[in-house]
Amino acid sequence: MDDKYININEIAKIKGLKSNRTLRLAINQGKYIAREVLVQGGKSYEILLSSLEPEIQRELTQCTALVPIDDIPKLL
Repeated sequence: MDDKYININEIAKIKGLKSNRTLRLAINQGKYIAREVLVQGGKSYEILLSSLEPEIQRELTQCTALVPIDDIPKLL
């Protein structure tokens, strides 16, 4: 698997968490491989896909399938 990072807010939704606080604590404890990213108003985190639990990896890869550019409807 390549080095794909996923925003912690997206992971929190998949896990059914009310916020990303649990994920931030897990990052600080070294449970996941993550990187800090600058966002408007501060910083956030992205977690390396391959460091997540296998069932979460499957869920993320199924819900973030790439759509070929030819299949995207054109806007008027």
